[in-house]
Amino acid sequence: MIHTRKLLALPALALFTAAALAQSGAPRTLYEAKSEFQKITVRDINGFRQLIFDGKFDGTDPIQSEMKLAAPTELTLAYAKHMITALPLTPNNNKPHILVVGLGGACIQRYIHKLLPDAMIESAELDPAVLDVAQKFFDYKTDDHQKIHLGDGRRFIEHSADKYDLIMLDAFSATSIPYMLATKEFLTACKDHLTDEGGGSLVCANLWYDVPDYHDMVKTYAAVFPEIHVLRCPGSSNNILMALPTKMNITAETWTAAAKAFEKAHPTGATINLTQLIDRALEATPRLPAEAKVLLDQDEAMHELKSTVRPTP
Repeated sequence: MIHTRKLLALPALALFTAAALAQSGAPRTLYEAKSEFQKITVRDINGFRQLIFDGKFDGTDPIQSEMKLAAPTELTLAYAKHMITALPLTPNNNKPHILVVGLGGACIQRYIHKLLPDAMIESAELDPAVLDVAQKFFDYKTDDHQKIHLGDGRRFIEHSADKYDLIMLDAFSATSIPYMLATKEFLTACKDHLTDEGGGSLVCANLWYDVPDYHDMVKTYAAVFPEIHVLRCPGSSNNILMALPTKMNITAETWTAAAKAFEKAHPTGATINLTQLIDRALEATPRLPAEAKVLLDQDEAMHELKSTVRPTP
C-alpha cells in the first residue's frame, strides 16, 4: 500500500480557500476524525459543504471537495469544472468507461453520473474513512454504474484487467500528490490501461503549477504520452493536464467543436460552458526548463527529502 509521499506542496486544490469562504459565515463542523492516513473534517459554510484533510484552519487549507447544499450535483470548484472538458475527447462519450483515482467527496463522480447515466464510473480510494464520509455527508451512492475500489490506486491499476476510455487522476493528501502516482512507471501503467479505441482515450490529471516539481511532472507525462495539453484554471494554481496515448493533433478549434457537439447531446448546465473553459484556459505547448527531470520510481527516496512547506496562496 502506498502511503502519502510528499512530492508537491499544495496550498489549495481549488479556486477558493477555506479562509475566503469563512469571511461570509462561520463554519459548522459536522464531522472530525483521524483515519489511518489523515485527519478528516467535514464542515458546512455559507451554503457549501467542504471536505478538509489535516486542516490547520489558518487560511491555507486545501478544499478537497465542495458540495453546494442547494444543488448537490453542481460543480463549484474551478479545477473540477475544467476536468470535465476531458469528456468531449473521450471515445464512447455517451457511455464511457471511466476510472477516477481519488474519491474525496465524490463531486466529480456525482456530476458525471448525472450527466452521463449510462457511463461506467469506477473510483479507487486508499482511505476507507473517506468512502464512509463521502457516503454519509456527500450523497455518494454505488450502483451498477458507480463502483468503488478501496486500496492503493496504483496497485489497482497495475492489477486490473480492464481498460478505460478515461482515467482521471485526482488523488491528494493535504499537501501533496503521492510520488508513486506521478512517476514514469505509473503513467505507463495508466497508458497501458486506456482503450484507445480509434484514438481519443486519455488521462486527465489535476496538477498544481506553482510548485518546484511541476515541470518535472509535465516532463514525465510528455515522456510517456505522445500528445499532452494543459488547461490553466483562472484564479487558482490548478492546471489540468490531458495526456493522449495516440497522437491526435488536437487544436483549440477541434476541441471546442467536440465540446459543442457534446453539450448539444449532454447539456452541462448553466454553471459549466465547456467551450468557454477550453477557449480561455488552453495554454500553448508547455515550455519545459532544461533542468526538468523525468520522475522515476527509483528516485522516490530523493524526493522524500524535498521541502513540503506550503506557500501562501
